[in-house]
Amino acid sequence: MILNYSIIPINNFDQKINRTIITIHGLFGNKHSLHYIAKILNKKLKYKIVEIDVRNHGSSPHNNNMDYILMAQDILDTLKYIGIKNKIIIIGHSMGGKIAMTMTKLIPNFIKKIIILDIAPVNYYFNNKNIFFILNKIHKLKIFTKVKAFEIMSFYIKKTHIIKFLLNSFSNGKWKFNLPILSNEYNTILNWKIIPSWLGEILFLKGEKSLYVNHIYYKKLFDQFPLAKIYNISAGHFLHIEKTNIVINKIFNFCLK
Repeated sequence: MILNYSIIPINNFDQKINRTIITIHGLFGNKHSLHYIAKILNKKLKYKIVEIDVRNHGSSPHNNNMDYILMAQDILDTLKYIGIKNKIIIIGHSMGGKIAMTMTKLIPNFIKKIIILDIAPVNYYFNNKNIFFILNKIHKLKIFTKVKAFEIMSFYIKKTHIIKFLLNSFSNGKWKFNLPILSNEYNTILNWKIIPSWLGEILFLKGEKSLYVNHIYYKKLFDQFPLAKIYNISAGHFLHIEKTNIVINKIFNFCLK
């Protein structure tokens, strides 16, 4: 499947240098979710950035299956379509991080480095179905403006940055993601199938206030990624929004090594 994407080119630099970073957003996000970080890294590192809408998100095609192997293959199909042939660096948040990790099974020698934002290679058993209730409520009430949607969502979600994140995928009274399919496939998104060990460089940026990279997951994490480095950031699951500059600096330094 060819996904929707945008490219931030390398400006005022030797265009023959073909260095590429891929950004992959999380559940309910889109290619713009990591855009601010992407712009800064583009300027500081002199890398071309490819920002991708995962299937059933943004302007990418819809499909009934959210299996990680299929989603990773979507990324590969898209990179082939674009003509990316050099080794890549991948940045993935949450679900996008799981897609990035799955790519090590499909193209282990095509990946230079990976940066994972607050997710681990494990099954999760969180009950976050309430978010689907809220998103469906906005849909059923036929809300057309972000202002009104924000007002209603604030009754259920107390963290403003999470509401703003969700509303980045709201336009003209519609969610840009395929809500019915994501609801049906939610358990698939939470699950994880163990993959072969990858001996590449991978950095896990962990939100200290988040449960997604709990120490109880470390054994499974290191079994699959023996060379992994974990860095704690005083933030929640959306650490790239809460502590943007720290996240950028950690990614920048990791990519330079």
